Amino acid sequence: MIKTESNHLTGILRWPTPRAKRWVQAFLSTVDVDENVLAVIAIGSCVRPAVLSLDLDLVIICQRSPALCCRAPMEIDVRKFDAANVREEIASGNDLLGWCVKFGVTLFERSRFWTHILQQWSNNLPLPSAQAAWKRAEITKHRVQELERIGDRDAALEQEISYYTHIARATLIEHGVYPASRPELPAQLQQVGEFQLANEFDKVLISRRNNIAS
Repeated sequence: MIKTESNHLTGILRWPTPRAKRWVQAFLSTVDVDENVLAVIAIGSCVRPAVLSLDLDLVIICQRSPALCCRAPMEIDVRKFDAANVREEIASGNDLLGWCVKFGVTLFERSRFWTHILQQWSNNLPLPSAQAAWKRAEITKHRVQELERIGDRDAALEQEISYYTHIARATLIEHGVYPASRPELPAQLQQVGEFQLANEFDKVLISRRNNIAS
């Protein structure tokens, strides 16, 4: 029998909903007997200290990702990767896997799979592609313009936040800084002297909070 070496939730500092916590607990209770699952890593602002946002993503590393079927609640974003491709993806600057290495919380691993990944990459993690982030920003900008044209301001605001997120990440990467979670990006921008962009991003985030509160 393959030994499992970690299965805990202490690294998740906040939960989007009680339902999300129950689902994660139930899912982790099944992976011990599913030898297809090699690691489960939590990322997003829920695992970051001093951040109010409740974004939670689970990255699941499998021997065969198509064989894993799991239906998470809408407040949890689940991403799957084949174990055979993980090292190559990290080397090429994959954003999600890089974030797992840099900031992720290991909820489960089998035979120290993720521990070995961390030992290999923690001290020499490549930055994501700034060019890819700029390209995503340009695509998102067009979405914002189209949504504003048809008068869907709420949807436009969500896309505007995505736009600033891509711009912030591209800018930080060009400064040699690994981007943290979305709520942390304005402070990171200030630290590298990008004060105008940080202020613009802050204003959009505040608008979203006010929009939700109303």
